[in-house]
Amino acid sequence: MTDFLNSYDVQPDELTISEVAKILRCSRQMVLKICHKYKDLPYYKVGKRYLIPKESVRDYILRNRGGKLNE
Repeated sequence: MTDFLNSYDVQPDELTISEVAKILRCSRQMVLKICHKYKDLPYYKVGKRYLIPKESVRDYILRNRGGKLNE
């Protein structure tokens, strides 16, 4: 997660479910659950692909880590 936060500026604007799963170190199914069931991660669909804005991922990480950047 800190790798994502440290390289935030070079990340693409939209991330796929697989990319978010790698960043959060969880499964694709857990990312989908966070999006659908818990509604903590905003997303949009283009065809069959789910795209998640990188700002949403950053906000989710900071919200769930207490806003600490270095840990």
